[in-house]
Amino acid sequence: MKETMRRFALLAACLLLAAALIGCHKHKPGPEATCTEPQKCTECGEELKGAKGHTPGDEATCTEPQVCTVCGAVLAEAKGHTPGPEATCAAPQTCTVCGEVLNAVEHTPGDEATCTEPQVCTVCGAELAEAKGHTPGAEATCTEPQKCTVCGEVLAEAKGHDVGDDGKCKVCGKQVGAPAGEYNPGTTGEHDPADVIPETKAEGHYHNNISAYYGNSVLICGDYGLEYFNLGTSGSSNYARIVNAFAAKYPDINVASVLVPKNCAFESPAGYTDPGPATKEYIANTYGMMDSRIKKADVFGVMSQHVGEYMFYRTDHHWTGLGAYYAYVAYCKANGLTAAPLSSYSTVINTGYIGTLYTYAGEPAALKANPDYTEAHLPQTGYRMSYRSGGTWYDGKAVYTGSNSYAGTYLGGDKPLTVIETDNHNGKTVVVFKESYGNAFVPYLIDQYQTVIVLDIRESEGSFSELLKDYNVTDAVIINNLQAAVSLQDSLERKLMS
Repeated sequence: MKETMRRFALLAACLLLAAALIGCHKHKPGPEATCTEPQKCTECGEELKGAKGHTPGDEATCTEPQVCTVCGAVLAEAKGHTPGPEATCAAPQTCTVCGEVLNAVEHTPGDEATCTEPQVCTVCGAELAEAKGHTPGAEATCTEPQKCTVCGEVLAEAKGHDVGDDGKCKVCGKQVGAPAGEYNPGTTGEHDPADVIPETKAEGHYHNNISAYYGNSVLICGDYGLEYFNLGTSGSSNYARIVNAFAAKYPDINVASVLVPKNCAFESPAGYTDPGPATKEYIANTYGMMDSRIKKADVFGVMSQHVGEYMFYRTDHHWTGLGAYYAYVAYCKANGLTAAPLSSYSTVINTGYIGTLYTYAGEPAALKANPDYTEAHLPQTGYRMSYRSGGTWYDGKAVYTGSNSYAGTYLGGDKPLTVIETDNHNGKTVVVFKESYGNAFVPYLIDQYQTVIVLDIRESEGSFSELLKDYNVTDAVIINNLQAAVSLQDSLERKLMS
């Protein structure tokens, strides 16, 4: 028995030794093999299955690496973009491989889109916003076109009047022509000077027995024409500023402003707003904005005492010698001077004058049937006049007695620079800054000054600063009719500061 037990123990030991020599009889598998790790026996560590190796995914791109589809390991890094040409506002910079936008430059916008023009890039010309198209205003009428309410472009022309025998438009009812057989001409156009109505008579010069109507831009009122306008009442701060600047620049010169109303302020026809009261206030407010040392001639105030007199031509846009005389009276009052009575002047009358309004109005028969006359008042003091034009000096006359026209009678028309030396020896020199209305005004100054110098504000020849080198200027007159006072402000300022 003991022998058996000994043999059994010996056999077990042999078996254990054999097992140790040949390994486990059965492995205990560890975790499944992965891409990079084999499966091993957890008891003995023996490799049971080899690592599987990576399973490559899609090839690496510009932005994405190549990875194993099983474990996600990076097998190849992303390649990075290959930039194309530099970006412009017309085209971005892109990758030449994958086309991805790498850089973009914005457009540089030009002017905002208008009714007719798109907004475009000022660099590449690309259209950024379409043209908006016109916004039509009210339908065209007889006299007014249809316009775009945004840009003002004419979209449809005015239709024009359909005039009946009564001179009225059949469409809008406006008086646009002279009624057939209704006009009775006046008597101021007789060619014998002895038969003309005296200029100072307050009736008979202007006949308005038909409904006023427009001939182009001229309001035809029976046998006379008007430049009809109403500037309102506020006055012109810019005109006052210009005159103030001149007075401030030359504090030793006596400066006077002469603002002249036009005939519409006194002879406005029935059915139209009378601009006279507004004209008076406009001038007063403009004067009110001028420095206190500037003399202000109340031309409107003097003229308003002579309504109906022959102060303005009927067929021309100028005033007459009588109108200019009343402005001279207002100037003398403002400057403490004495104006000679009108009756003391020698006069010359020339008849048959048909002026600019007749032409502007389309040559209406009513104006031609009643031509104007020119009555010139001759200076009472001896003088010598010369004028410069184109760099050359010429002799001239302040009043030409052989002409029936405004331009032909006074100063020989508009000249850039005129110098009048008189027989007065009072040491006073006046410079007159004027447009054409000043021509009839200047001859009256001959009786007040030793030297009268005239500068046309519309001409470039002749500067005030140069005159100061040759003349001891004591006085300056700035004379403008109201229309010119508005439309010629730039010209006036350039001449005053020249």
